[in-house]
Amino acid sequence: MNNYIQIYNNVIDDNYCDELREKFDSAGILKTSSIESFDQGPMSFSQINLNLNDVWKEDVSKLSKVFSQYLVRYRQDCDIRPEMWPDRTDILEQIRIKKYLNNDKDEFGPHVDAVTYESALRFLVFFIYLDDNEKGETAFPQLGVASPCKKGNLLMFPPLWPWLHAGLKPINKPKYIVGSYLHYK
Repeated sequence: MNNYIQIYNNVIDDNYCDELREKFDSAGILKTSSIESFDQGPMSFSQINLNLNDVWKEDVSKLSKVFSQYLVRYRQDCDIRPEMWPDRTDILEQIRIKKYLNNDKDEFGPHVDAVTYESALRFLVFFIYLDDNEKGETAFPQLGVASPCKKGNLLMFPPLWPWLHAGLKPINKPKYIVGSYLHYK
């Protein structure tokens, strides 16, 4: 099962990571995007849905291309044969940037990402870390695996129950990730 958790280094460069973080932080001040806040038990963070504002249109296109490129590599690295994979794999969920403050509160506790009828469309997770951070990793507690919070790295894995995961608290500075899901069609 661990072989379906893949980490790809430096899928976007440091400058683009910095640009996305800065754009997120200025969005609220400039009122260019709607920032949503979540604070429900072990789920505390803020996020922007990039697909909902034209300011992010170029970023959505660029990030979608990165996800598509690494989807091909993921299938090769996991030795996924055609009979194991849906025919159509070009449907991405809306892309979001999440920010977790280093406030000893922000985290996303253990969960899976496909738990409702609506979220059951998801079959693959894409997370790109936008900065290095001590701690703040994505941990798979039942599998004894964690993906370090490393700038420009892409984490891919199935969003289903065998891959219970948690976004751990950052400790030295805020953590930013950009992510999406591949959908069944």
